[in-house]
Amino acid sequence: MEFFIDLISTVFPYIKAAFLAIIPLGFLIFIHELGHFYAAKRCGIKVSTFSIGFGPKLIGFQRDETTYKISLLPFGGYVQMEGENPSEQTGAPGEFASASVGSRAFVVAAGPFVNLLFGILVYWLVFATGLNTDAARLIGGLTGLPLGEQESVQIGWVAEDGPGAIGGLMPGDILLSVNGESIRHWYTFQTRVYTSANKELELVVERDGVPQTVYVRPNAVPSVRGDIGELQVSSSTATMVSQIRAGSPAAEAGLQVGDVIERINGERLHNVPYFGYGVWHPSADWIDEKYESLYNNINENDEALRLSVRRGDEIFTLEMPVEWRVIAAVQEEGIAENAGIQDGDVLLTLNGETVNETTLYSQLIAANQPIEIELMRQGSLEQVTLSGETESSETDPKHIMFGLIWQTSLSGLQLDAKEPPLPEYGIFAAFEKGVEATWLTFTAIGRTLQQLIGGDVSPKHLAGPVGIATATSNMFNRLGLSSVIFFIGFISINLAIVNLLPIPIADGGQLLFCAVEKLRGKPMPRKAQEIVQQVTIVLMIAFFLYVTWFDGLSVIDNLRN
Repeated sequence: MEFFIDLISTVFPYIKAAFLAIIPLGFLIFIHELGHFYAAKRCGIKVSTFSIGFGPKLIGFQRDETTYKISLLPFGGYVQMEGENPSEQTGAPGEFASASVGSRAFVVAAGPFVNLLFGILVYWLVFATGLNTDAARLIGGLTGLPLGEQESVQIGWVAEDGPGAIGGLMPGDILLSVNGESIRHWYTFQTRVYTSANKELELVVERDGVPQTVYVRPNAVPSVRGDIGELQVSSSTATMVSQIRAGSPAAEAGLQVGDVIERINGERLHNVPYFGYGVWHPSADWIDEKYESLYNNINENDEALRLSVRRGDEIFTLEMPVEWRVIAAVQEEGIAENAGIQDGDVLLTLNGETVNETTLYSQLIAANQPIEIELMRQGSLEQVTLSGETESSETDPKHIMFGLIWQTSLSGLQLDAKEPPLPEYGIFAAFEKGVEATWLTFTAIGRTLQQLIGGDVSPKHLAGPVGIATATSNMFNRLGLSSVIFFIGFISINLAIVNLLPIPIADGGQLLFCAVEKLRGKPMPRKAQEIVQQVTIVLMIAFFLYVTWFDGLSVIDNLRN
């Protein structure tokens, strides 16, 4: 019985997430079909069925020639018009095929138009009600639209032996374009690299005010979706003092919250210093080596930490002693939390030995159990005991020992990325911004389609319904409501564009048939329409299964990790 209770408690969050994700997608399909329904009624075309959802009917009623019903699966809906399929056409009045070319084109275009209109309204709503940091990042990542005072896309740290450095990229370079495409947001560049494993990219950068061209070839990193590109470069971020411990060396030196740290001991900062758990973990990567190097630089003279500080328009230098404190953070329901360790505790000793932030991970692995940890909490000394950890840490490099991670505080400072101020829009400016974001969504999707056709991007990287549902679910769990709403608007515009592609079974294909009929003066032969649609259905099903397969692999991989 306990096994089934644990199974249900484990699976239920995923079922809940799936419903939260699928229902918005179903709503977008529903309003798409509602557009077709309204247009058909306006044009005198008989609609035999209008269904909310799919599958067996739950409830319904008949009015005139239309059956209105709610079906079992509430994920979208459909409209069935008389004479819509070539095999069902009789030439009777009120059939879809019997309507004029203009009326049929209006009915076909109404679905994508509603999705496009809904997307614009959603974008308008998000900009009008105010942005948070997560929403601003999401909007920039999906559309390439820079928000706030972000003026450039700048390279931060560069791995010394990575493909970025080999190609000639340097810290501080400002990205202007990739393969002739203007770059306005870091995530646009990141996506281009991601989909360009082992493919040469032409980058135009600005260095010391002079444009230069460099050629880079991203490394191929295996993933469940095939190889993905990696340049081993980071985005430059300004480092801001977000918190100062009372009585710390930083407080006594006169630092203030909001100060921007530009250099440490003369070394230019391109990314926020981090000296926590991940830097000393066995799975540490190239950027962690940069943090280690900065850590060693600081320890070369632990009596005089020299900071170059910008406060408003003023730039000055402060000096202070180096003081390290290991600050604990615990995983929920982990061994460390159950033993009594709390977020913010200062770790002092481990089995009587002074805690060393650089070797704490190996200390935990090698320590005899039970492990006695002395810590300080709000000025009081506490003792906790850890035990029960398995040996999985020796075989899994990503394993977190005892559910315990840590951050190392430098001289009482807490440093974070300085975020640009978020803009505020009035009702009309928000609409203008929404239209701009819609246009950028169109152009971004257009570039992706062009790259797919040209073979620059593999269809393995596309997301189908499963991938979209997973992304929506993640946003419900991790990001704010405005981010989720914007993403739904983004998917709505995607649906509009995809449905307008000249694919026979899509709305765009039907519009193409209407255009051909207008030019020929008569419709395409019914048999030809049937053959084209049948072939297209087979190809679309195969493509759907192909994309869904890789979506499923990604979901399984995420669950494992």
